[in-house]
Formats: sequence, structure tokens, C-alpha cells
Amino acid sequence: MEQRFWTAFQGGIAISRPSGRHVHRSLLAGLGALALLVAGLVGVFVYAGMKQDEKAGMRERLALLAALHAHEELIQQAMSTSEDERQVLGQLASGDIARLHERFGRRLNDGFGLEFVYIIDAKGNLLYSSENGKTGEQKAFAWIRPAITRALAEGRAGRAGLVASKDGAGILVVRPFSERADDIKAPQPLAAVTVDLLDDSLLQSLAAPAHLHDVQLRTGRTATNHPDRVGTAVPNLFDGTEAELAWRGAQPGRSLLRNALPALAVLTTLLSVTFLVMMFRALRVAAALAASEAQAREMASRDYLTGLFNRGYFIEALESALAGRAPDARLVLLFIDLDDFKLINDTAGHGAGDLLLKAVATRVALTIGDRGVVGRFGGDEFVAFFPAANAGEIDALLDRLQAALRPPVPDGAGELRVSASIGVAEAPQDAATASDLMRRADIALYRAKDSGGDTLCRFETQLESERNARREIETALGGALERGELVITYQPQVDVASGRVVGFETLLRWDHPKLGRLLPAQFIAMAEEMHIIGGLDLYGLRRACMEAAALPGMSISVNIAPSTMRSADFAQQIGAILKETGFDPARLEIEVPETIVLNSSAELSRTFEALREQGVGVALDDYGTGYASLHHVSRFPVTRIKIDRSFMLKACSDPDVAAVIEHKLKLAQSLRINVTAEGVETREQLRFLREIGMPTAQGYLFAPPLPIAAAIDMLRRQDEALPDGMVRAKAGGAG
Repeated sequence: MEQRFWTAFQGGIAISRPSGRHVHRSLLAGLGALALLVAGLVGVFVYAGMKQDEKAGMRERLALLAALHAHEELIQQAMSTSEDERQVLGQLASGDIARLHERFGRRLNDGFGLEFVYIIDAKGNLLYSSENGKTGEQKAFAWIRPAITRALAEGRAGRAGLVASKDGAGILVVRPFSERADDIKAPQPLAAVTVDLLDDSLLQSLAAPAHLHDVQLRTGRTATNHPDRVGTAVPNLFDGTEAELAWRGAQPGRSLLRNALPALAVLTTLLSVTFLVMMFRALRVAAALAASEAQAREMASRDYLTGLFNRGYFIEALESALAGRAPDARLVLLFIDLDDFKLINDTAGHGAGDLLLKAVATRVALTIGDRGVVGRFGGDEFVAFFPAANAGEIDALLDRLQAALRPPVPDGAGELRVSASIGVAEAPQDAATASDLMRRADIALYRAKDSGGDTLCRFETQLESERNARREIETALGGALERGELVITYQPQVDVASGRVVGFETLLRWDHPKLGRLLPAQFIAMAEEMHIIGGLDLYGLRRACMEAAALPGMSISVNIAPSTMRSADFAQQIGAILKETGFDPARLEIEVPETIVLNSSAELSRTFEALREQGVGVALDDYGTGYASLHHVSRFPVTRIKIDRSFMLKACSDPDVAAVIEHKLKLAQSLRINVTAEGVETREQLRFLREIGMPTAQGYLFAPPLPIAAAIDMLRRQDEALPDGMVRAKAGGAG
């Protein structure tokens, strides 16, 4: 077209030269053609500019919506990180709102900046409220509740959305609990609700990845009238309408036309040059737009803090790698979790925590290198996968990774000590699909953390069986008390000099319907994690006080968990049980681990004093295994210490251990504290205790933990004792 135009234009001038009118007409025709061409070109550029603005606006919309969705996912991750469903439901059911608020509502507010946190039932009724970190506040719930009701009515529970009204705006996340809370009389399932206020700071942080400016939220379906502004509609859960996010768009096409049109008006004679300039500029704009789109796609696949790949991209990459794996190729998946990261956040601050996460991300990425993919799933959980030719190659890389993670991280004020637990699963031997491989790597990670951290664990088939068994025990433990499966046994405490029974330690046992009798080591720690240990402790105490009426004159020692004893009303609960059962408080002794006196508080000291005022004794169990000295013990009204069985195992073979036991005995007696030796199993140990003057002891030499009927029978046979005071048929009692 351009060539034909210039040929016709030049030909018209030559032919028209004899006639001025002809020349004039030719010039007019040429100018008209030029004007048409210029107009056509301008129209083409205007159209191209509009298309570029449209593409830029679409890219900006997608980037902003992706950032909004990513923030919603971040809130979901924060909720899943902070909440232990069983713990939350247990505390809600028990009315322990203070602990619930400290570990759930306040943690989400302080750690993740979520202003409003609620727990509702299936009909939207409020069961727990935390606003700006203050429990019980309900000022904002009034304008949020229509959005919650709408989300529940529309089946949007488990999703997130925008809620905006004249009272405020925020990002709402409704996350149902996967388990039912039968102890809570409310429509099920319950759900956790959080709201992150959509203030200017949050709007700008959402806009930053897309390089948007002056982002504003408008309620209602208001059109964006300003020519320099772009908008996108977002569903408003508040009233079912649509809100609008509007911003000042980049509009590269308009900027291009602003520069091009003056050049076209002035330099019409240099049309070809102008054409080249415009084409060059258009190519540059197109290249910049393509680069910007590529950058947006890259940012959408990256973790905002560390720059590693995020969960979505990592899983896609893992699925692709597994699908493209050769039949004989090996692919190794790692789950990496930092040990005690929360402690670093709490003590050194979130800035130090972020610095540590970045340092760990760099170390993992450098160790894995270009051969694999490294990502961050959120919090302190990192993931990586890489192909390997053989087991030696895998072992070498894992050794390098552990060595790379151990050095401390300097933070300006000192050093941050870091260690990590690593779970390893391998395809195809452990799993063939991404979901199964990740689940088994997570099982291996759980075992590594359960082993004390700073270790690496490879997946093995029995790990999955053990986890399934643990989950079965957890599921059954919650109802064991109601089903009457928990029983009390009694282990005799014997006067060392005479051999006569002077008291009993009560021990809890669980008669599991499938697994048989379980010892405390198999379920007590689990009960503490589930926050139901208080109920088990009080049940054991009440049952012991009731049954011990058949053990006249005997002292009864009942084990209590530290968390139970730290309860503000523990002493009052003891008093109520003693009054209910009519048990003599002088015969009762509360037994707690020695570590409780190390992290003591004013409230705990008052509890000790209150128990002593009631006449109840306090014994420190497993004494000598921790770091509590008798100096610590002397600051509390402790009535007894119990020498741990680990000392008795070496008492007759190691003179140093024997000397330690004798020293502890004499020092305790100087403080008027009774002493009992645990774990006595041989007559040689008994002779040693008699030699050093140990007053009382317990262990399998005398009897194992007995049912109440056997304990009663043991006392009956003691009444038939021989003249020298030894119990008749002691071996039978021990059996």
C-alpha cells in the first residue's frame, strides 16, 4: 500500500506540471492521499494503543486478583499453622477461653496481623471472639456477620472473599473444622473465621507485585470514569453486590500515542522515517509488555519472602517430574522443617525469623543446585526434589545439606542457632504419585522431629503403620474416660527397715478395646498434646480417693501433670474432691515431675502453699534426672522427693552413684523432706538402702502396680506378718 501510494503521488506531480490547476489538483489529491494515509496510520496506532492498554489492564487485573488470592491463601496457611483443631475444640468445650485466646486468636493477631478472629457454629452464631487481640470484643462482628451468613448460605464455607460496607472492608476467610465437637452443644460443623482489614497499607502491598499505583476500593458497581484509572469487579460477600478495585493504570498505548501523534503531524514528509520510529517504539512497548507479563507469571510462582517456588508451582513441577521420569530413574523428595523456629520468632523477633528463613532458603537452594527444584510451603517448612542415579549420590547430597544447615546465622546482634529435621521419600520405591510421595515424606519428617530434631529420617513402611496406630489411639483417647476404659493401679511403698507397706502410688492404665492394656508412656504425652490431661488427672485423683477408703492408714500418692497443677483453681479442685469423697488430706500426696520447680511462678508457689494449708503433701517424682537441686526444692513446701530408678540401677555397681544417693538423702533429711527410692528390683539394692538409712522404697522387688482388690489383699496378709516385721508370703504379693 505504501509503495503504491508513493508511486501514485510522484507520478501525479510529474504529469500535472504543465497545468497549475492540474498540479494543484494533484497536490490536493496527493495531500488528501497523504492525509488519508496519516489518518489511517493514526487510526491504526490508536487502535493498537487501545489494544495495548486493554492487554495491560487485563494483565494488571490478573496480577491484582492473583495477589488477592495469594493473600487469602496466606491467611489460610496462617490459620492452619496456628490452630490445632483438637486443641481449639477441646479448649472451647472446656471453657478455657484464656488459653484458647492465647494460642489461637492472639497468635493470629500478633503473628500474622489478622485483626478479627472468631469461632462460629454452622448457623453463624458466635462462640468465640477476638478483635485486635482482645478477647470477647464484638464491635466489628455486626458488620461482618451478613457476609458470614451469606458465605454459609451459598455454601462458600472453606473459601475466602471480600467483605465491604460503610463500616469497613477486609478479606474474610471461613475455614470449617474437619472434626466435630460433640462436647459443644451447637450446630456442627464449627468454623474458624478471620478478617484481615483491607486498609491502605494492605491495598498497596497487594498492588506492589503488579506495580500498580493508587489502588482504591469502591463499594457498589460504580464504573471507573477517570480516563487514567482501571478497575476490576470483586464479589462483595456483605450484600451480594460487587465491589470495585480501581487503580491508576500504566496505559503504555496511550503514552505511545502521546509521543507519536505530534511527530506524525509535523513530519508528514518523513513518513517512512516516522513509520520506522513508530514501529521501533511499538516493538519496544510490545517487548516491555511481554517482559512484564513474564515477570508477573514468575512472581505468581514465587514465595514472596525467600524467592523460592511456592506450593502451587512446586507441586506442579513435582507432578511433571514424576510423569517424565524414566522407569529406572530415582527422584528424591525432601521435607525440611526448622527446629524451634517459633522460639526464635518469640525471643529474637520476626525480623530475625525472616532473616533465618532467607538464609536457610539460600543454603538449601545452593546445595540442591540447578539439578532440582526448591520451594517453601509456608512458615518454616521447605521442600525440595532432585533426580539421582544411585544411593551413593543421594547420601552424599543429604550429608552436604545437613552440613550446610548447621552453621549459625549472623543477625547483627549475635548469631541465630539453626537446626532442621528432614523427612525423605523416594520415587518409585516409596510412592509413584506426587500426593503419596509428599504424604510419606511428611511421615518421615514427623518421625525426625519426634526423635528430637536435628536429624534426618527416611520413609519406611512401618512409619506409616505407626502413624496410623497413633491416630487410632488419639481418636479413641478422647472418649476413653466416658467409656470407663481408664483404671487405677496401686504400687506399694514400703518401709525399708521393716518391709511393711506404708503407702501406695496410684498409676493410671488404659484398657484399650483393641490394643489391650496401655501404660502411661503410651498415652499420657498424647493426652497433654490434646489438652485433655487435666480431665484424666482429676479422674484419677477422685477415683483414688474413693477406692483408698479400703486401704486404711495408707498414704496415697497421685501423679499430676505440670499443666494441670498450673491451673489457677487446682488447689480448689483438690479441696472439692477431698470434701466429696471424705478422704483425709493428711493421707494424700500430689506427685509432680521435679522440673516443675525450675520454671516456677508466683501462681505455682501459691498453689503449693494452698495444698500444704489443706494438709496435702507434694512429692517431686523422678528426682535427679533434671536440673533441679535441693536449693530449688527448698523454696517450695515439698514434703517428699523420689530418687529416680536410673540411680538405683547403678547404685550397687557404681560407687559414685551410691555416694550421690546417700548425699541427696542426708541433705533432704536436713531439710526435713521425706525420701523414697524408686525402681528397687533386687535384694542387693534393698540392702544398700538399709545401709544408708533410706526410709521408704518402691519397686518390683516388693510388688508391681496392683488392682485395688490385690492391694487390699496385700494389706490383709501384712496383718498376718511374722514377728520380725517382714510380710508373710511376700513373693506372692510381688506376683
